[in-house]
Amino acid sequence: HLLRVLGARPGRTGEAIEVIIETLRRNPGSTEAHVLHIACAWPQLAPVAEALRARVTKEKSGEISPMGLLPLPESSASEQYLCARQYAEQQYGEFLPLPPLCGTGLRMTPDRLRIGYLSADYHEHPVSYLVAEVIERHDRSRFDVFAYSYGPDSEGPMRKRMRAAFDTFREIRPLSHEAAARQILDDRIDILVDLTGYTTDTRLEILALRPAPVQVSWLGYAGTLGHPRLADYMIGDPVASPLAHAAHYGETLALMPNCFQPNDRQRAVGPAPQRAAAGLPAHGFVFCCFNQSYKITAPIFDLWCRLLAKVPGSVLWLAQPIAAAEHNLRREARARGIAAERLIFAPRTPTLAEHFARLQCADLALDTYPYASHTTASDALWAGVPLVTLRGETFASRVAASILHAAQLPELVADSEQNFYQLALELATHPDRLAQIKARLAANRLSCALFDTECFTRDLERLFRRMWTDYRAGTRQPIVLGPTC
Repeated sequence: HLLRVLGARPGRTGEAIEVIIETLRRNPGSTEAHVLHIACAWPQLAPVAEALRARVTKEKSGEISPMGLLPLPESSASEQYLCARQYAEQQYGEFLPLPPLCGTGLRMTPDRLRIGYLSADYHEHPVSYLVAEVIERHDRSRFDVFAYSYGPDSEGPMRKRMRAAFDTFREIRPLSHEAAARQILDDRIDILVDLTGYTTDTRLEILALRPAPVQVSWLGYAGTLGHPRLADYMIGDPVASPLAHAAHYGETLALMPNCFQPNDRQRAVGPAPQRAAAGLPAHGFVFCCFNQSYKITAPIFDLWCRLLAKVPGSVLWLAQPIAAAEHNLRREARARGIAAERLIFAPRTPTLAEHFARLQCADLALDTYPYASHTTASDALWAGVPLVTLRGETFASRVAASILHAAQLPELVADSEQNFYQLALELATHPDRLAQIKARLAANRLSCALFDTECFTRDLERLFRRMWTDYRAGTRQPIVLGPTC
């Protein structure tokens, strides 16, 4: 209800935010805090963020979704792990002591490993955009691939593609958690991969019932699930989740040799429209960021506005947020000496191909912090637009750094706010250097590890085989794959 008010009635923004603040005074929680993030209501958010972190450190955060901490600049990796652990123990406590559905006896190695992918997002969603081609490319002589879908049963093109990609596509939305877990058990899934984590419509109760001997968290959630009962492994990579950070995960780390994020090479990029057709000025430098508004924080917006002030005629091109967020962002820009009209908001396009086409009108993508670009980072690079990111200590803040390393552009990764500012400013004011990076990105686009879907799929299958080998041996150690392609 609050989001509807904030989205459709900007004149009632103050009223809705007061309701949120009053709710948080009574019981600080991440749901209301997330609404403040979405609305970019930063002054009201600051005391809420402090209260959320205090509840975590006092081990009273069992009702706070771990997702609520990811965008907080002050939140550390250790706090995010503690929050996830406390949340898992409280939300799934009735399931955690139960004997695992799959039993404790070791299974024989089948001729083909049965891999189950559990998700709410088999429709027009970033997870499906990323993973579709990987599912299609799985080696069917060695793997049987199952989908367990509990999200909306839409009739869009991505839903149809995902249905066709899997060997077996199970609709489990109507089933109880117990019945869904029983279906996975009856299908004798060897490795169950959760693609949703703590994001919208999560059903981690299914994982808590342990219907498969090996369970894995991957791709959908930018952090740990917090409890080893939910997942044995989390798939990451040496940049996003280095072994030195293992203490911040409830799972054992399983590291891909390059980036943990897959990509779909079949996504079309049409011809770029004229800038005017995209709502942009014909001249001047175009910074862009198409992340959702909840990822935009006051400190990173400060840096963006400093860049706008330093680069005459430049604009900042953002994804269209709810009305309250647009109102607040324009107000925050004016407070920093930037004319509100230099923020340009792009409406959602009917198709992904149209979005890729218009992305080419941007000169440079600026990342958010600490919740960095994930799919949007790969989208920008696929469209030929370089990205500058700031790497932090949390998984969520390191994903874009991993993506840039896999795209052979590690020099676009900054390790401090000042370094981020200087790097973006140099690219915006030195056309020759920006042109060289764009040329290198174009030349490497189809050969770099980030977009080599065939190699990624083979590496993922090697990772699954290692997990199964360790399971059969009764051991579980971190897995670090070396490159093969």
